[in-house]
Amino acid sequence: MRRRLTSRIIILSVFWVAIALVATAALLTWLYRDHIEQHYDAHVFTHVEELIADVTVRPDGQPYLYRQPTDPRFYRANSGWYWQVVIGGRILAKSDSLGDRDLDISELNFDENHDAQILLDPLGQRLRARVVHVMPQNIDEEVTIVATAPEIQIQDDVADFGWHIALAFAVLGLGLTMAVLVQVFVALRPLKAIREAIGEVHAGHIDRLPRDFPLDVQPLVSELNSLIDHNETVLKRARTQLADLAHVLNTPLTVIRNEARSIHSKQGQLILDQAHTMSGAIDHYLSRARISGQKNVMGYRTSIKSVIDDLSFAMNRIYENRDITLELCSKGDCRFRGEVQDLEEMLGNLLDNACKWATKRVEVRCGLDGDRLSIFFDDDGPGIAEEELQAVTQRGKKLDENAPGYGQGLSIVREIAELYNGHLTLGKSELGGLSAELELPAVI
Repeated sequence: MRRRLTSRIIILSVFWVAIALVATAALLTWLYRDHIEQHYDAHVFTHVEELIADVTVRPDGQPYLYRQPTDPRFYRANSGWYWQVVIGGRILAKSDSLGDRDLDISELNFDENHDAQILLDPLGQRLRARVVHVMPQNIDEEVTIVATAPEIQIQDDVADFGWHIALAFAVLGLGLTMAVLVQVFVALRPLKAIREAIGEVHAGHIDRLPRDFPLDVQPLVSELNSLIDHNETVLKRARTQLADLAHVLNTPLTVIRNEARSIHSKQGQLILDQAHTMSGAIDHYLSRARISGQKNVMGYRTSIKSVIDDLSFAMNRIYENRDITLELCSKGDCRFRGEVQDLEEMLGNLLDNACKWATKRVEVRCGLDGDRLSIFFDDDGPGIAEEELQAVTQRGKKLDENAPGYGQGLSIVREIAELYNGHLTLGKSELGGLSAELELPAVI
């Protein structure tokens, strides 16, 4: 499934923003934990140094601790804040928070760096311990001093910091996401404008893309305009060559028809009929070739009213002796998305057919339905039997062999309409004659 460029940029940007925020949050949490552990360890070691200074000897030569640390946490039972002084394997003093229990320091390592170590208290709680061996003056035995702090407090501090970081980074992530959305929509606005301009050109509202785009996309706009110009030039050249070909072929065919008329026999009539057939086929296939190269080209738009007005003037001159009334009723500004020559050929055939068979009146109506337009031709003539409506649009089919023409008109209209993804529908008119509905793409 293909995604839009906007969606791709937004998804990738949000993804990498999320990755960066999560990685940064994890790094900050790790740094904060390391900092808080060092802070606790330093605080605990301060109490160890305080205990070292408070170990002394009585006048009778017995060591004792003349002053205890004043931190209130050492007086709260089972707080995890403990201290203990050991001399010669016996406990000289310990914190009130231990109660009647002692710290088991047999598993601790005694090194010169006095690094923090993990120790379990009598209740199984994890503690961060600092332990020191010293030989105070006037004391012949080694003194071991240990002080601890509960690790759970570090975890609680880190967890609290983590929640604050998560909240702050969530707000930051939301802000960055909004910034990405704004940046993407603003940065891609020229591409959206190009797409809309191409739609305007395709619909026939404008001939070329505007030239007021940012410098970064202006080369693309220039290339698109050059492509439109090139296509138009190629089509004009092809149209000219097709017209030349039609002229080259029709000139000798005219000579053949003229000569055939001078031959008063069945062979002369056969030659004349075949020449008419060849001329109609040439016109038919040249028209199809011309339209096939133009029907999907951008920028063509043709006013229905202007074409009908021109054709009505011509029909009034052609059928002026029959006193036919032509009425045009247009709902909205009907515009055909295609070339004027194609529209003139279709409407000219339909209007000529209506005037040819009408008694006194021909109505032409035009209406819009979304991106489609419908043009109706109604006459008050004899009409066509329902079983013959389908056959009359076949090329070369004539219901009245005495009527002028070669039976190409309605078939040409149908085939041109189909090349524009439209269609021709014939039926019974409310005026009593034939009703022809031509549906074509509209400029909206």
